[in-house]
Amino acid sequence: MFFEFYTFLKETASKFKKMTYIKVMDGLLYVLKFFIVCYAGFVVFLYFSQRTLLYYPLKTPPQLDDLKGVYTEVKTQTKEGFSLTHWYSKQGLPYIVVFHGNAGNIESRGYGFQFLVDQGYSVLVASYRGYGGNAGKPTEKSIIEDSLLVLEWLLKEEKISSKEVILFGESLGSAVALAVAEKHPVKALIFDGAFSSVKDIAQSLYFYLPVSLLLKDSWDSQKRIRKVKAPTFFIHATEDKTVPLPFGKKLFAFANEPKQFLGLDNSNHNSNLEKTEVQKAIVEFIDRLKQ
Repeated sequence: MFFEFYTFLKETASKFKKMTYIKVMDGLLYVLKFFIVCYAGFVVFLYFSQRTLLYYPLKTPPQLDDLKGVYTEVKTQTKEGFSLTHWYSKQGLPYIVVFHGNAGNIESRGYGFQFLVDQGYSVLVASYRGYGGNAGKPTEKSIIEDSLLVLEWLLKEEKISSKEVILFGESLGSAVALAVAEKHPVKALIFDGAFSSVKDIAQSLYFYLPVSLLLKDSWDSQKRIRKVKAPTFFIHATEDKTVPLPFGKKLFAFANEPKQFLGLDNSNHNSNLEKTEVQKAIVEFIDRLKQ
């Protein structure tokens, strides 16, 4: 009798352990499935929304207002048949083409780069499709096409060679400038807040994702800069939170000589060009090119 009762208790305990183990495993499996579904959903979301996370165009048309005596509107025509609006201030040599970053439009850049106009330089502030009232949607391919058209317009308009042109890239615009310089040899390049590649930055933010497999627009400046042989001036805030300094330093390391790097303390991604010492350093760099 006692033996039978003991056997019953033993079998019951064994069944209970098995049931508990199964429940625990079922619970863990449910959590794992939930995690996989959430992870997959997040990957799909990022893949299809990545360009809205990369490009932040201000779609309202830029207004010249106080800059009417400084710039005039010029147009370029895309192969799709719609026009893009840019601002141009025709002064003297050298010719400078400005490519802005991933946000806003050319209006704020018109004010920001007025110090170059004040030096008597000819400045063309370029826009992209999807920005500032321009039709279309920005992608790496389309922005490069638009920017090549801008340079080609300037060369034709002024009857000059690309080697007489300085390209100024602001943040994402630095990648744009390099893509243009890869196709057309230029006099020099100036970068404010440049980076090695979008892939590098994205991988640092989303280290748990296969970024290289998902990315549509890699903007691989590190690869392009090796092919560009022109004096290059890098400007970067040491405390830049948008494009951390190591990404700018990495690109600088791959740049050909002659090159110069200006690191700025007590500055951020959007305030470098507001500083008098930075404006002075840029003008000095440009003036040395004349020698």
